[in-house]
Amino acid sequence: MSRAFLVLGAAMRGAGRPGPALIRRAEHAAALWQAAPETLVVTSGAGGEAEAAAAICRAAGVPPERLICESAARSTAENIAFCRPILARSGICRVTLVTDGYHAPRALFLARRAGLSVDASCPARPPGSPGRRAIVLLREGAAIAKALVLSATGRP
Repeated sequence: MSRAFLVLGAAMRGAGRPGPALIRRAEHAAALWQAAPETLVVTSGAGGEAEAAAAICRAAGVPPERLICESAARSTAENIAFCRPILARSGICRVTLVTDGYHAPRALFLARRAGLSVDASCPARPPGSPGRRAIVLLREGAAIAKALVLSATGRP
């Protein structure tokens, strides 16, 4: 096995239910897996995110032997850092990050900085309100700035 789909965590709703972004990402990973069933699917995220994404993938037909959960990561940087040794132990040399389009540039930057050979695949996202889109883009812009500053100081 030389390739993996890495599902990056996203917010959970109350009572351990996955939020819309996590559902989108996990369903997209399962669809990618259907087209490449030899591929490993790694789900990452604390607070039940990894387990919820894995359950969605299993319900969509991904067998348990093709799933690995990393359940400690609380940020994109931790998703990458904590999954890197898992991927190495599994013999993975190419990773497709599964995340939303607005999040992909930062996730790709962090993964490449960590030495991973990556690309990204993003699920279709229903259009939100202009206000919500602006908030998401502003938040992601701040997160990119933080990643660049931390990168310049050598921190994850």
